[in-house]
Order: sequence, then structure tokens, then C-alpha cells
Amino acid sequence: ISSDSGVRELSVMEIYDRWGNLVFRIEHKTPDEPTAHWDGSFSGQALNPGVYAYRVVIEYSSGESEVRYGDVTLLR
Repeated sequence: ISSDSGVRELSVMEIYDRWGNLVFRIEHKTPDEPTAHWDGSFSGQALNPGVYAYRVVIEYSSGESEVRYGDVTLLR
């Protein structure tokens, strides 16, 4: 995730496989923290290429928050 200076934190970020299984989750991280990034693995095992769904709750410096949904394609 890349962001501008208006983002205070990622309150929650979740990534799901195509069956709806949670494969990654973080809470209360700033976008520039190394642990705020998914490396395409689950429990130390590289996941198969494919489309994964995400949900992220963004907290802005203004105090507002926003929920975003989408998908990301994992390539190897």
C-alpha cells in the first residue's frame, strides 16, 4: 500500500483467498511499517498465484476513516 501524508494508520487490513479464508491480517500500523505489507505467504508458506480479496480500514489525519475493498493478483 502506498499513501500520502494524510493517512495516519491502517486500522485493519485483511487479505482473503478465493474461498474466503483469511490469509493475512494487521491492525494499527502505519503504511510505512515493514510489517504492514503482505509478502504473498500464509503461515510461512508461499501461496499459489491467484486473485486475493482485501479489506482495509484507513484512518486519516483529519480523524475520518474509510473502508476500502478490492482485489490483488499474486504473481510468482
